[in-house]
Amino acid sequence: MAPVYADHPFPLIQTPVFAAKQDSHAKVDSFDRAASEMANAHNLMIRGLNSIYLQAPHITAPDVKPFCRYIAAFTNLIYVHHHGEETQFFPEVEKLSGVEGIMETNVHQHGVFKKGLHDLDEYVNGVLGDKHEYDGKKVVGMIDAFGGSLVEHLRDEIPTLQRLREVDGEEKKMAEAIERIMGEEGESSMKALGMPGMLWCFANLDIHYENDMWLDWPAAPGPVKFLSRNVFWWVYTDLRKFGSVDRNGKLRGLYAVPKPE
Repeated sequence: MAPVYADHPFPLIQTPVFAAKQDSHAKVDSFDRAASEMANAHNLMIRGLNSIYLQAPHITAPDVKPFCRYIAAFTNLIYVHHHGEETQFFPEVEKLSGVEGIMETNVHQHGVFKKGLHDLDEYVNGVLGDKHEYDGKKVVGMIDAFGGSLVEHLRDEIPTLQRLREVDGEEKKMAEAIERIMGEEGESSMKALGMPGMLWCFANLDIHYENDMWLDWPAAPGPVKFLSRNVFWWVYTDLRKFGSVDRNGKLRGLYAVPKPE
């Protein structure tokens, strides 16, 4: 039996930059790069979702509450990310483009999986508060109810960003503005998540994805990366042990899934 990795059942997103490298005639522009940045962020969410889905049935009593905190960190990440999009990123993009409702489809998709995500968050917090008994099959069933819609939304946002190049106006200014807005929204989200949330992200960030193309991603300050991987990695052991990658950002077999004999 081979180690089980968090690359399924929900498929990861191919970045536009990587896709372009497979075609010798393709050219990469700023919109492809911005969309690839977003794809990387979405992929760590998908790995996290996969890690929860695959490990949930195998959680033993001592790991129930740590695992529920790990799930709660995932639901909080999705809340924070989508709140930032709805209040900061999407309105700024609409204002820049001059096209009313240009991001409306993406906003609507948030509502499709909102209840399922809320139900999962409420359940695991109930377990943490000793109001519910932990049931791994129930966790899997709850993810089955919303996971497909969530991942579809995360995937659909990538071509939406690429299509912004088609909006009338000066392409260079639009691309620079998109990069700025994404950076500002990302910084706000990281502050809202706090160090435990950031550590959760690093625990699901496969820097070797797509043939080592993203070894230096994200463009976070060096001290932040150092502290995350060399200090806080050892502080939040109960949080990161369920993650998809090791301390060096390499995909690893999932902790709670039975090991090969």
